[in-house]
Amino acid sequence: MIFFVRFSIIFAFLFIDTWAYQQYRTLKCTTPNNQIKAGKDRAKCRLIIKDIETEKPIRQSAENAGCFTEFHKNEERIYCSFVCPFAHTTSMKGIEQGHQACYNYHSYQIEKRENEWFIWRSGKCLNSTVTLDIGCQFDQPFKQIISNDSEVFARLRSRAVN
Repeated sequence: MIFFVRFSIIFAFLFIDTWAYQQYRTLKCTTPNNQIKAGKDRAKCRLIIKDIETEKPIRQSAENAGCFTEFHKNEERIYCSFVCPFAHTTSMKGIEQGHQACYNYHSYQIEKRENEWFIWRSGKCLNSTVTLDIGCQFDQPFKQIISNDSEVFARLRSRAVN
């Protein structure tokens, strides 16, 4: 009987933990020469919104929409919103292998501010072509938070643009 109770409790926690509504984002930043090791040109970024991880990247923002510059300890950082308001969890899903200018915790990172999430880039990563894949988890379906893509892109446009 005790085994059954313990098993039931563990199963319930696992079930609750995996019962989240997923959304996916890709921040695709490109330079004119597509260089991955920091050239002279500043990368321009577009946010791609996906309901499922394998969705084709057709729902994308205008260049640098939702991005703004701040300085942190004399280091320039460009922050870009990835529009996951009220997400309880976000995670980096990937970056191209062999990238030579963007390193997690040093030249890019996810940051939460109040109920919104951002990804920042700095240093040589600002002048590099890079694709950053991000996952967001919500307690409710995303369409109950933001009803459509037009509203998502309006939120991005409302931010200061570089």
